[in-house]
Amino acid sequence: MLLRYLVEHALDGAEPPPKERTIGVEVFGRDAAYDTGRDAIVRVSANGVRKRLLAHYADADLTRAPGSVQICLPAGSYLLEFHTLPPETAPAGPPGPRASLPASARRAWWRWPAPAWTAIAALAVACGALAWYNHRLLTRVPPAPGMDLLPWSQFGSQKTVRVALTDVNYTIYTNIVIKRALTFDEYLGEQWTGNFGPDLHSVSPRSGNQYTSFVSAVAASRVSAMLETTGRTALLTPARKLLMEQFKGEQPVILLGSATANPWAEVFRESLTFAIEIEPVTRLQYVANHAPLSGEPPRWQPTPAAASPRADYAILSLIPNLTGKGWVLLVAGTSAEGTGAASELLTDPSRLRAELLARGINPIGRVQRLELLLRVQSQGMDARRYQVIASRVARGS
Repeated sequence: MLLRYLVEHALDGAEPPPKERTIGVEVFGRDAAYDTGRDAIVRVSANGVRKRLLAHYADADLTRAPGSVQICLPAGSYLLEFHTLPPETAPAGPPGPRASLPASARRAWWRWPAPAWTAIAALAVACGALAWYNHRLLTRVPPAPGMDLLPWSQFGSQKTVRVALTDVNYTIYTNIVIKRALTFDEYLGEQWTGNFGPDLHSVSPRSGNQYTSFVSAVAASRVSAMLETTGRTALLTPARKLLMEQFKGEQPVILLGSATANPWAEVFRESLTFAIEIEPVTRLQYVANHAPLSGEPPRWQPTPAAASPRADYAILSLIPNLTGKGWVLLVAGTSAEGTGAASELLTDPSRLRAELLARGINPIGRVQRLELLLRVQSQGMDARRYQVIASRVARGS
């Protein structure tokens, strides 16, 4: 239905491109004043169209007649493009076997550039260390009676909690390949997954490798073990496998990492009082205070990376999902150390209970939302201290 509408619009030569709200009204029957920020039906459907078009033209069995036309829906746009391909042009799609690469791309592995080796080495170390951490953490998880704390009491009878892992492939692409962040629509469109050069093919999503960070893996291990003590199960999901619909139902979702590593965090940034944001030029992260109380600054800025000890910040925020039927829990920091500290507080019931009571928050009470801001001092990944320096709570009925 959406594809037919876009084709007819493009063939009519209408300008400018159709807007999201117009499509929502004319194709999906939405009210003219509907909230496009909360109802993402158009963006989600457009992403589905992009994926189906890419899959169609990537079909190796697809035959081409001379002068055949390929339809393309660019990321971030609702205006179709039509490309006439030469008769010998191969269908667009992910790179084929190694033999299909040009000779210049088939360089020996020992000639890969330093960034590729750095990324691969870090991932290899993370895999080995994660196995050790899993064993150690399982013996440190508190017993079930301590699990009457928020946010678990908010999850009600839901037996499965989705835990969204960070996307290291995305982080490598934005930090090494293009040195800028993608828009959320660009990320969902997945065209970027084919833009890794041959030197970084092993960390390209199209290689079949989906990496998460060491901090994300450890946090997921902590949360998974903790959930097991409450009779719940953690459903670990790579960020690129998430769907907008999963933020509309009753199943809780835990988002690990800030938008630099998990772009889904951007969906909820405007809903937060304490929001991790990015300087557009330096791409350094800080915490913006969207509603400062007396004595609070408008932002909290981490110290430079070279400082020792280093001061970072992190958020632990429980908020309603896009429909208000379920909950989203954000666990994120301005650095890996920050995210790690937030995950430690989340899985330390006695410390979390004390922090909540100190702020007049009933640990087993119902809330409409809860936000905690942490200041983290660190000297390396395993030598850090943290404290909650600000909070917001909206109590439920």
